[in-house]
Amino acid sequence: MYKLFTVIAVFFVISSCINKINDKNTAEYNIYSDNSNWLSLPDNITHNADVFYIYPTVCASDTSNICPVDDIQMQKSAQRVIKLQAAAFSKYANIFAPYYTQYDIEAIEYSNYNDIQKIMKQNIQGINEIYAALDYYFKNYNNGRPFILVSHSQGSALMQYVLSDYMKNHKEYYKNMVAAYVIGYPVTKEFMAANPHLKFAENAEDTGVVIAFEVQSPNKAGIDALYTDNRLVINPVNWKRDETYAAKEENLGSLDQKTLEITTPGIADAKIDLKKGVVICSTIDEKKYQIPIPSVFGTGSYHGQTFQLYYVNLGENAKQRIDNFINNKKIK
Repeated sequence: MYKLFTVIAVFFVISSCINKINDKNTAEYNIYSDNSNWLSLPDNITHNADVFYIYPTVCASDTSNICPVDDIQMQKSAQRVIKLQAAAFSKYANIFAPYYTQYDIEAIEYSNYNDIQKIMKQNIQGINEIYAALDYYFKNYNNGRPFILVSHSQGSALMQYVLSDYMKNHKEYYKNMVAAYVIGYPVTKEFMAANPHLKFAENAEDTGVVIAFEVQSPNKAGIDALYTDNRLVINPVNWKRDETYAAKEENLGSLDQKTLEITTPGIADAKIDLKKGVVICSTIDEKKYQIPIPSVFGTGSYHGQTFQLYYVNLGENAKQRIDNFINNKKIK
């Protein structure tokens, strides 16, 4: 609890120095001309679409529960995680990803969704860094290509600011958004209603949409810090919004996070639990695959495996949406 108050106090100090989110004109945030502040920056553009990726919680601070953009431990951990997540899209898109200031997991231990929302909102530094990275990306790298937003967990909490604020205020960029995979953090009916410029995905093909899901065991128990009512979800195997079951044989491939080898077909089935707003996976060993952070996720949560279980499905779905977006643009 002491650490949590320390985190909040630090960010109130930051907040007092910054008038508002999206103040990008100060030198403090103009750091992305330096390649060392990018987790991923392609040497060559080889695809006709991009991915802009915001990584999940990888900070492990020994002091204030905050990792600044240049924290070496955070950077090294992010370099491992990107291989498990954004790399799923690398066959079809150029991957761009900035480093950014974030909290470590202890900041949200024994917490709940409403508290986490308040804590994430205090990360003015991280939000402004992501906005600055987007500014630099669009002005210097994008060149009008269609793009996909991809994020997980804490990254998805901040991605919601990108969608609700940055994209709303930059319609010239937003018109080229193929989709936003906002994974591992609740996208609620209330969030979508408050942002009528956004729409949630309905199938495997629609574009300009938000995609979200969280994965759990049928035996999920204990604390679930990300639980909230009215979560929107789509099945990452059959890309349906109802409770239609998708067998693991339909899964195009899962990634082993240790060997980085792909198992085809995948190891995970998928069925939406509409009441909880999550995807239920019943075909894997809960003890082996659950995220080992009971103070945040209890037992039976596959939060850390969300991308890996449906790895090939995500990449192939992105290709389908990119192709549809480009083809529809040509027709118009």
